[in-house]
Amino acid sequence: MSALRRALLGSVFVTTALFALPTAHAAAADAQSGTAWAESVQKALAARDAQDETDADTGSVSGRAVSQTGMASWYGAAHQHLHRTSSGARFDRNRLTAAHPTAPLGSKLRVTSEETGRSVVVTVNDRGPYSHGRIIDLSAAAAAQLGMLHSGVAHVSVQTATPEEVAAAPEGDAAPSLTAPSKPATGKRGRPLHLQRKRFGHP
Repeated sequence: MSALRRALLGSVFVTTALFALPTAHAAAADAQSGTAWAESVQKALAARDAQDETDADTGSVSGRAVSQTGMASWYGAAHQHLHRTSSGARFDRNRLTAAHPTAPLGSKLRVTSEETGRSVVVTVNDRGPYSHGRIIDLSAAAAAQLGMLHSGVAHVSVQTATPEEVAAAPEGDAAPSLTAPSKPATGKRGRPLHLQRKRFGHP
């Protein structure tokens, strides 16, 4: 091989190496930055989950206090009773709970009706509502406390409940059961007993 050819081949190798080196460094830098970004995202998600757990334990939404006004609706039909909520618990229409789009699951909110002036403290255990213009979906028990069962909707204000309001709320979100009025006792023919007594001459 002539000296000229050897020189040409040597220059080609040197040029290739010079171009390849920055590319390798760039690839390594991209990989490192991508790993760092993924780690930062994972840390942020872990911190948010930890904060949500703390909020649920204390009944607050630190850094994300809720303060809204708008329309509330309620749900609790027979086909919805005992269905699985976003929190994993079974929905109970007789407990003071609510569905909210952003408040941490397990947090406590104070809902006040602008029509009746009544207030109720509810526990967020589900996501929703999904109807346009609604800001919160209440259980049937919570709606009864506000006096909105008949209307179905109400103008309300929603705020993060204070520790004092949480302490004063019914334990375990309990509320009076929503049962239909009892019917008068009837006899064998389906007539009220007091009418049957009169028919047979009893006072």
